[in-house]
Amino acid sequence: MSTRTRSDAAPVPRDAVLSAFLDVHAPFVPVPLAPEVSVFQARGLVEVWEAAERLAGDVVSPPFWAFAWPGGAALARTLLDHPDKVAGRRVLDLGTGGGVAALAAARAGAREVVANDLDPWALATARLAAIRQGLSLTLLPGDLTLTPAMAEEFDVVLCGDMAYERSVAPRIRAFLERARAAGATVLVADAGRAYFDATGMRLLGAWTLSVPEDLEGVRERTARVYEVE
Repeated sequence: MSTRTRSDAAPVPRDAVLSAFLDVHAPFVPVPLAPEVSVFQARGLVEVWEAAERLAGDVVSPPFWAFAWPGGAALARTLLDHPDKVAGRRVLDLGTGGGVAALAAARAGAREVVANDLDPWALATARLAAIRQGLSLTLLPGDLTLTPAMAEEFDVVLCGDMAYERSVAPRIRAFLERARAAGATVLVADAGRAYFDATGMRLLGAWTLSVPEDLEGVRERTARVYEVE
């Protein structure tokens, strides 16, 4: 669920190589809270990061795409329990990471799911996960907060666990609010990130789940899902 990546980081391996790598270091297993979909999930950050850099022979951005982040899992559960929120609609998953929420939206019957991320490794990993379970994602690379008018192009916008950086969080919030002003349903999940602000949002649900300690610094987090009013 990356928010940034180095422009000089190693290119993504071809599909067969990346798929084999993921099967060893981030097994393809059901998502916590949402076993109806599966994603690639590493056992620990250091192991998968070091392995990715050995594979690439170069710098690789933090492999946040190799985890089912709690916010994404909570969004997935919400969409699968309430498919009417996305069924037949065009959905954007902002900062998709490994694709947890995007895949749940596809499973719930969205007309199109656009998975966005800065990190090309994330988009490649999400696409492989979609292929393995017969789902379809449209990949959209880049920082959409730099083109805020794009917020108006979607019926639903999803955003999970993205309030990490002081400088980025306000741009993300502005993008989400623009989408809502244009008539989109905007669903946001947060698991205690430093710069999250729930003002103007309605709580839909909360779930506590285990998380990798070397990634999160704790053993469990509570993820809350909100709808922007």
